[in-house]
Amino acid sequence: MKKDDLTKVKHVGALRMKKLNDAGIKTIKQLSEIPLKKLMQINTVGERYAKLIKAAATESFKKKSSKSDPKAAPAKKKKTAAVDPILKNRIAVLKKRLKQANEKLKPLDKKKYLELYIDFKKKSKTLKAHLNTLTKYAGKLSKKETKNIIKNANALSVTLKNDGKKPKKKNYQKVSQEIQSFSRMLKKMRS
Repeated sequence: MKKDDLTKVKHVGALRMKKLNDAGIKTIKQLSEIPLKKLMQINTVGERYAKLIKAAATESFKKKSSKSDPKAAPAKKKKTAAVDPILKNRIAVLKKRLKQANEKLKPLDKKKYLELYIDFKKKSKTLKAHLNTLTKYAGKLSKKETKNIIKNANALSVTLKNDGKKPKKKNYQKVSQEIQSFSRMLKKMRS
């Protein structure tokens, strides 16, 4: 029987490999087939690591046997559409602009803007949630949808940059309105 390098299995180092070899386990196949109770009894393994090693050995053995067996069906790879790098960049820029606008629009000494600021915070929080979900399903969007999102993200980014400088009533209203319309658009695309 040919000896395997058991250290290729996760959670098995040189010391555990020596202990396993002393117990008669010399291959990954043997390690994957050994009963869990017997594996737990080997010095330096214990119950927790026995479960982890057993799972890792079984997985490793399956990979090894599928590579060596030409009759084995090739594993199907999931096709994930690549996320448009421009869209990814625009989302990052938009998140940065939201953060900057949040800092600059804080009504530190002006209580009259507090209600507007709270409304702005709620809408920006909603938008951030939509942006986070957008990054999850961005690969599934059509080119037209992606272009539309990029276009609107650029417009919102410019608005946040220009109007998100000073706490004024018209600035809060404009920024909040833009954020809300962009959020609605993202929500419609998702559904």
